[in-house]
Amino acid sequence: MSDTGADAPPTTAPASRREILSWALFDFANSSYTTLIVTIGYSMYFAKTVVASENSELLWGASNFISEGLVVLTAPIVGAIADFSGRKKPFLLLTWLGCVGGTACLGLVGPGDIALGMTLFVVSNILYSSGENLIAAFLPEITTPERMGRVSGYGWALGYFGGLVSIAFCFPFITRYTQYGDTTAMRLSFTVVAAFFLLGGLPTFVFLRERARRRPLPAGENYVSLGFRRVRETLSRVLRYRQLFLFLIVFGIYNCGVQIVIKFASIYAVEIGIAGDAMLVFFLVVQISAGVGAFAFGFLQDYASSRTAIILSLVLWLIVCIVAYMTTSTAVFYAVGNLAGLAMGAAQSGGRALVGTFSPPERTGEFFGFWGLFWKLSAGVGPLSFGVVERFLGMRTAILLTGLFFVVGIVGMLFINEAEGRAEARAGSGKPSGPPGVGA
Repeated sequence: MSDTGADAPPTTAPASRREILSWALFDFANSSYTTLIVTIGYSMYFAKTVVASENSELLWGASNFISEGLVVLTAPIVGAIADFSGRKKPFLLLTWLGCVGGTACLGLVGPGDIALGMTLFVVSNILYSSGENLIAAFLPEITTPERMGRVSGYGWALGYFGGLVSIAFCFPFITRYTQYGDTTAMRLSFTVVAAFFLLGGLPTFVFLRERARRRPLPAGENYVSLGFRRVRETLSRVLRYRQLFLFLIVFGIYNCGVQIVIKFASIYAVEIGIAGDAMLVFFLVVQISAGVGAFAFGFLQDYASSRTAIILSLVLWLIVCIVAYMTTSTAVFYAVGNLAGLAMGAAQSGGRALVGTFSPPERTGEFFGFWGLFWKLSAGVGPLSFGVVERFLGMRTAILLTGLFFVVGIVGMLFINEAEGRAEARAGSGKPSGPPGVGA
């Protein structure tokens, strides 16, 4: 049974274009972390310089697994607390500043500093991931279900543009590392990423409004105990939100494959002969195609359905895995990289929009916390499983087997009914469910 007032909906004053832009600018800012710490810069530096052994991929996968596993344990609780306290924005502020500080400290990691390198990455990645959940929880408050796909896609597209700009800023430092082995320059690039995230995130905290209402704590409760209890309540009502939890399971499976590509792309590129400036150009081009994919598929989600957009993106991912397994050509790798960019923007934007559509407005922080749980679980399991398979069967076989995650995702998405998911969200918020619909 819910607490009195616990499920009061947030205020419904419409968001201005400036406010929506300020929300999307957080994607613009934090993409510098995913692009240059998780995907290109630090992942390459960790493997080639910090570890520099045959265990590089396994230790990188383990670092991701540890950080994402810790997020799995905390994300739903943080979301529930943020919902009840009406303080998503202060929680977001803490994670933002913490991730900025942790990223700057990566510049302290030198050759052989494996424990320090793993620890600082784990801490910064936990804070980044927690912030991702919290910023996503604002989405249903600033737009309508009918526009959820395009607004989410707008944020992802702006995020990929942020990744593009951050690569441009770090380009001189990374090229000195790739061409001349200048580790000091590479470490300076991590400070540049921290500064980019700090400055780019400022508009979010100036213009984005906290719409959720703050409710008094019940007698004898604190935010931690209340957070655990609300999560238990939600889990006990899984059948009430059947479509949401079914999608989260499917999302967790196919996102294993997405996270593998993100976190091992630079390592695989080096293996087939793409290095130095060529690698940076490759990732610049991929950022552009990913932004196009997020923006274009956002409109497809609203005009067709999120399910259709996600299935199409997973088909593209499957093609990427097959072609990457077969090719040794850098030209083909460039082409398949662009295809992966289109698929990446579509799959990630579509997942966030669908969770927002299936979530009652008064529990968005909690439900996006569960989205974060499945996201981070897959972001830990996927790279770790890839690292193990690569260690024993080789990189190419591991790439091919990654396609199985997308095959299962395609099949699972066929069972998602968007009309039923929307009705469950309306029923959960006490609103009329409206006329029955058919599967999207």
